[in-house]
Amino acid sequence: MRNLYLFAFFLVIYEFTAYSANDMIMPGMIEVVKQFNAPISYVALSLSLYMLGECAIQLWLGPLAEKYGKRKAILYGNFSFLIFTLIIATSTSIEQFMLGRWLQGSGMAFIAMGYALIHEKFNDKNAVRIIAIMGNVSILAPLIGPLIGGVIVSVSNWHYVFVLSLILGSISLIGLYRYAPESNTNNDQMNFRKILIHYREIAYSANFMQGVCSILFAAMPLLIWIGIAPNLILYNLKLSYSKFIIYQMIAIGGLSVSSLVIQFLAGKWELHQLIRRGCYISLGGIILSLIGSQSINIIAIGIFIYSFGLGLSNGSIIRIIMSNKNLSQSMTASLMTFIQTLAFALGIELSDFFCNKFNYSGFSFTFACTIFAIIATLVTRKFAKANESRNWQ
Repeated sequence: MRNLYLFAFFLVIYEFTAYSANDMIMPGMIEVVKQFNAPISYVALSLSLYMLGECAIQLWLGPLAEKYGKRKAILYGNFSFLIFTLIIATSTSIEQFMLGRWLQGSGMAFIAMGYALIHEKFNDKNAVRIIAIMGNVSILAPLIGPLIGGVIVSVSNWHYVFVLSLILGSISLIGLYRYAPESNTNNDQMNFRKILIHYREIAYSANFMQGVCSILFAAMPLLIWIGIAPNLILYNLKLSYSKFIIYQMIAIGGLSVSSLVIQFLAGKWELHQLIRRGCYISLGGIILSLIGSQSINIIAIGIFIYSFGLGLSNGSIIRIIMSNKNLSQSMTASLMTFIQTLAFALGIELSDFFCNKFNYSGFSFTFACTIFAIIATLVTRKFAKANESRNWQ
């Protein structure tokens, strides 16, 4: 059991590294586009390409992990992430930078195999607790990442952001090589038709599509904040890097609080209660930010409340989705991540197009978030109701 927890620890380091590699550079993206004489729209595009890089291999990753083992998949993903990060760190044009971002994003795809291993090796309570920490660490990267990135950019240049990612990625690779457990493998020859059939079974299984939609709509305001906050705070409001960092700490701080609270609520509140209550808290925070959209202070407080609610509900939804023992957990994780990431990239681009029309004003940002939050509430309430009989296992 000790080795399993050490595996989870180093997986968290890799997950944080993969996500923060995106978030650390966001404060420096203004400098990147200036250095390469690129349009301001490339700031949000860099995030979308990073996510699309994850989509590019996700559907093949599940079957490959089933055949060769999740351990090998995770180790290969960590190693390739280091190579692609080096490409970005040495880029000399905006095209090379964006290509590197797309390739680097593929490293995130392998995190899904780590999640599958966690669900395979732990029971409900421990899995929800660990996933809450892992999920919030991955999303806490927008809190810590811009803080570190802002400091690096303010005292040096953006290239060193990726040097730090190389160091952290190397640490995680060493730890995962030592502690990642073996999983069952399938020596059967890969059959494209069988893969499609199994993905179809997963897509039509109970809870899957409704759960995936719940997660992607609920998390969309956070992704909008990550992608557009630099334009809102640094470009529109023309505030300093230090204030950008402060507002990031406030906005995403709710996730760190929820990751602590969930350790006590797991097993005490039913899964459907965690999901439903977290959903309502998130909606309340987004509505507050919309009402106070003329003030960046109120927007940040509203996003804090929203992110706290998101942290309460997210882990329980994922656990329910991954609980079908009759389906491949690797392929379930791959399909879930593929759909979410593709939707996230599309949602960010649509939101950026809308906000750009209004010069990245506070109202345009919060209005876009509110639309997604309302849809998330409607879908998540149905998901929670459908799983009221689901007890802790």
